[in-house]
Amino acid sequence: MDNVIQKYINDLSGVADVEEYEKLICELNQALFRADCNSDIIKAIQNKSKYITNKFSDESTIESMKKSRDGLTAYLTSLVGKDARRENLLQESLAKYLENFHVFLDVFRDGRPNAKASLKTENLQKIAINNEYDLQYILYAALKPLFPDARVEINSDTGVSTVRADIWISSLNTIVETKCSRASMKEKKLIEEIEADIVHYQAEHIYFYIYDKEKIIKNPQVFKMGFNKVFDGKQIHVILLQPILL
Repeated sequence: MDNVIQKYINDLSGVADVEEYEKLICELNQALFRADCNSDIIKAIQNKSKYITNKFSDESTIESMKKSRDGLTAYLTSLVGKDARRENLLQESLAKYLENFHVFLDVFRDGRPNAKASLKTENLQKIAINNEYDLQYILYAALKPLFPDARVEINSDTGVSTVRADIWISSLNTIVETKCSRASMKEKKLIEEIEADIVHYQAEHIYFYIYDKEKIIKNPQVFKMGFNKVFDGKQIHVILLQPILL
């Protein structure tokens, strides 16, 4: 939508003719409607594009139109980049949530409900993450209230084969992939899986939530630094959780 708005900012900036202004406003409204723009924004544009017509003075009408034009242009300028800023904030929120997801797990599983609660600590402690399917289910359930459009196990065609994303958030063009290490897995194998996913998944952001329950990753910081970057236009995020054994 930013491209549409920017075009009309440029077109409106030099308009001095009333008929041309009316034509551009009509085209702008139609373009925003086709782009499925927020109805509140369309209403605001319609209100700001109004001007006073003086049937006794063309000069007065033109001056009123120019004030309307300038106010409308300022409003349109304020809209440019708003969607991008909102998405950046949502991505930051998602990253922070995933980084702190272990806190939810700790409190939910090892917390002590009120003595009057029917939930008992001994029952909650039976919940365990033994493989990536367990992790996927719990993480999806936790993300769903924050991102209602999140879906689980979504297939997509790469042109060569079909790949399945663990969690797909369409509004953010984002995939959340879960990984859980096992005793028979080597660090090299985990790296190969992540590299293959990066190649095949088509999303602007790909998050790998890794529960390294077997602690196969020897240097977590170096591991994360190797992947937390842009690959082929895709922003990769790695969140790594290892159990603390005392």
